[in-house]
Amino acid sequence: MLAEHRVLLVSYFFPPLGGGGMLRALKLAKYLPAAGWEPEVLGADDPRYHLRDEAALGEVDCPVHRAPARRYPSAARLLGVGAGASAGLKGPSGSGWRGKLRTSLARLGNLPDQQAGWSRAARSLALKLARQGRYSTVWTTSPPVSGHLVGLALKRELGLKWVADLRDSWTLGPFFDPATPFHRTLQRRLERVVVETADALVCATPRMGELYRRFYPDSARKIKVITNGYDEADFAGLDAPPPHPGTAIGHAGTFYGARRPDAFLAALEAVALERPEAGLRFLEIGTSGLEAEDALGRFVERRPELITRLGNLPHRRALEELARCRLLLLVVGNQPGAQTVLTGKLFEYLRLGKPILACCPPGDAADLVHSLGAGPTADPDAPVEIARAIRLLLDGPPQPPPWERVRAYERSRLSAETASLFEGL
Repeated sequence: MLAEHRVLLVSYFFPPLGGGGMLRALKLAKYLPAAGWEPEVLGADDPRYHLRDEAALGEVDCPVHRAPARRYPSAARLLGVGAGASAGLKGPSGSGWRGKLRTSLARLGNLPDQQAGWSRAARSLALKLARQGRYSTVWTTSPPVSGHLVGLALKRELGLKWVADLRDSWTLGPFFDPATPFHRTLQRRLERVVVETADALVCATPRMGELYRRFYPDSARKIKVITNGYDEADFAGLDAPPPHPGTAIGHAGTFYGARRPDAFLAALEAVALERPEAGLRFLEIGTSGLEAEDALGRFVERRPELITRLGNLPHRRALEELARCRLLLLVVGNQPGAQTVLTGKLFEYLRLGKPILACCPPGDAADLVHSLGAGPTADPDAPVEIARAIRLLLDGPPQPPPWERVRAYERSRLSAETASLFEGL
């Protein structure tokens, strides 16, 4: 393969590091060869990361390079306050003033984020590889946003074509929470440099694309939207699994920040008391931030018969469990910028063809659920609305969404779209 058809995919999250961020880069690496592009991957070597999926690495047959996830001592540790915040989950790293101080001090070194040490090592390795004439193009994805510094270096120093991919909004989105005004200014300047320097900026949701076009009008023509999706190969043998008994409501992923389970759990308990014959039960796959973990733990103590917690599972096993559920839960928290959130699990929910209980505010996620007739939506903080939606699903679940419309989100098609973007550069 000639160098002009080779691309370096830069993603901190790549197998064995698991989680939702893994899939976008993994599936792109898997399907780009069929579209005429030969990928190599630059990921992280992070033995401390809490989500791992060793089996997923078997899906790709391409060179995978690793840069060490170097973490510098936090201000909290240097001042003797204690360990910094967890590398894996959001949330306070303790209770009381000491915990809050520890969390605040730990964030001071996030310039631009806590993977800055990995980014420096990744830039050095990427430049070494690229100087061998191996690539014409580099694709970087965030979060973490420090991954885009690799693309910026390859663009500026070697002239490679660069596609910057935003899975979540950066400074314009709901998860932007800088530690200080200085951090805010630095991130906004860095975002502008990335948007203006990259040859193309890819946004993962329609509203995110609109937002960035409005905020960066001079770069609007190079901003594209390529959503997440599902991989048909992941669903082989899952069409008719034995169902869980009763009415199992499945959820895979992490509750954190404004994305909380409290209102859903209250609604679940209320409807279960009204309709014991329905056999309602919540099947939770994944781990959560500390505040959500407290809410889930209290619910287990009070109503253990209504919840089963499976913890982190490999991707395939998680899909198997979801396929056995009668209903699937989607939660997008109420917070500024939530309208741009279109979580990757939604596309796999749609492929499973199960009715979706969408606890989300107006936005991209609600639009997609409504447009496909996949289920009702409810305010994620309103137990009464969520209970009403559960009753609707029990009384008359919707038909599976139209197959042809779901197929538009198949990963091989989305990878071909990305390959066309590379060709256009």
